[in-house]
Amino acid sequence: MFRFAIEHVSRISRILKQPRSHALLVGVGGSGRQSLTRLAAYMADYVLFQVEIGKGYTSFEWREDLKRILRKSAESETHSCFLFTDTQIKEENFLEDINNLLNAGEVPNIFPQDEKQEIQDAMRKIDKTRDKSKQTDGTPLGLF
Repeated sequence: MFRFAIEHVSRISRILKQPRSHALLVGVGGSGRQSLTRLAAYMADYVLFQVEIGKGYTSFEWREDLKRILRKSAESETHSCFLFTDTQIKEENFLEDINNLLNAGEVPNIFPQDEKQEIQDAMRKIDKTRDKSKQTDGTPLGLF
């Protein structure tokens, strides 16, 4: 069993190191998907985010959690890993937001225009401190 865990954590680590990467981990309950993902994120020195679903958790809290996670990963140079399990799907729109995030890289209409501008300004500051070869032209598309 331990050899399989090493193989899986190395696969997850390889996926995490890819730019804009994501993975769908499938397996029986208790097979270690979450634990191995947490270990791979720790090994890569990534910040791990996982929403905490409670009894009164609604779409509003979901959107606020997503906004917090997206802001933290956009406004700093730290890499992040978002862990979302099947037991956390409380409403169908949770999956729609995850789908949009994976396919388009954003959740439509999650930020008002003024917050978007703040995030872009913070990203531009980070972009200007980078090595010249990694800098962008500063446009929203370039920053993305």
